Amino acid sequence: MARKTERSIDSALGGSETVDRLKKAMKGIMKKPNDIVNKMLANLTSIQACKDAALTGDDDLRVLAVCRLGEFGDAAFEALDISLNDENPMVRTVAAGMLAYTEDKEAIDILKLYLVDNNETVRDAIKYSLGWLEEYATDKYHGTRIPEKWENPGEILLDTDVIPLKTSEDVEVTSTYTAAPESLEFGMTVENNTLEPIHEVSIKILLYPNESLEPLESLSQVIDTIEPGGGEALIFGFKVTSEIVEGEFVTSVQFIDSKGEDIAAISGNIFVRSFFEQVLPLEMTPEELLSLKSEMKEWNREHSLAIEAAELFDILKDLFQDWNLHTVQTESTERENMFMGIVSGAATGRIHDNKLVVTLTLVGRLNDDLSKLRIDVLSEDPEALHTVASVLFEAIQRKLGVIEID
Repeated sequence: MARKTERSIDSALGGSETVDRLKKAMKGIMKKPNDIVNKMLANLTSIQACKDAALTGDDDLRVLAVCRLGEFGDAAFEALDISLNDENPMVRTVAAGMLAYTEDKEAIDILKLYLVDNNETVRDAIKYSLGWLEEYATDKYHGTRIPEKWENPGEILLDTDVIPLKTSEDVEVTSTYTAAPESLEFGMTVENNTLEPIHEVSIKILLYPNESLEPLESLSQVIDTIEPGGGEALIFGFKVTSEIVEGEFVTSVQFIDSKGEDIAAISGNIFVRSFFEQVLPLEMTPEELLSLKSEMKEWNREHSLAIEAAELFDILKDLFQDWNLHTVQTESTERENMFMGIVSGAATGRIHDNKLVVTLTLVGRLNDDLSKLRIDVLSEDPEALHTVASVLFEAIQRKLGVIEID
């Protein structure tokens, strides 16, 4: 915590019995060798990576991801709220502690909803966290987060820039992106819903995933005038420099109104992700696939889906084509009222030639709308494992209508 207290951990958590329970729970997390834990932490370098791992990782990785989410403050509240519903009591316990770590009053309302958790250790952790927040929490600003370090601040904000004191909700800004092989286009549309024209509309990209994208043009453009009811659209082009494109675009839109005042439009942030556009199908035999697996890093996760297994199997076969995966194996069988299927595919990166293997295994009872799905991802690039698994599962959920498409 940011502040120290003279209370002992025993009394803070409600007595030595609670501490004993927490210690026992932690043994399951800390049983991995330090080098493996360090590798797991090395992949949790962004808030989105932590969010993905907190949802789709194994028990150990979910705990580590939740621990790191606490460092992002209110930006991680939604993810921590979701983790309070995790099936593992340890993950829920850590999520409660990380909400307390933020020392943000808004975390109190989140935690109160979970005082009825069915696990005693979790309930104790929530009570302790609420007590801590009641004593130490403060009201915190929840505006757009500005990174603490800029590599080239002169390229983003000029000394002559005027920081507007007013914002307008009547000038609407919409951001979209389109990923293609080795390129990405980031589009911004500005619509003037006021009754007066707006002038010198300045549109800037303040932040983007620069570890995987390289701008092809200036990150700042100006539109002279947008008439009432009118709109203008701009596209910023980027070259993709890594197979994994993942991160936030932070933008700024400012203009001068009819009174000559500098006004800011609400532009917001947008998260972009591209992977399968940056790979090519890799043809190989099942024997070659088996041999290749021994040279690659592996990660897997299981999910339950409300769909009959045979129907899900057909969907997965179609999705492999969308994912630029060469189908190496596709088999299914029915036995003793059970359906079992497996689909495997391979790809290679367009940029760094890293090989990727995906195997989806599913099982379910015939005529039963419940399937178990196991996702196995193997890659020569360990950083790709969690991104690929997240993209895969989100695509499946979208296909099933579980996640709405923006």
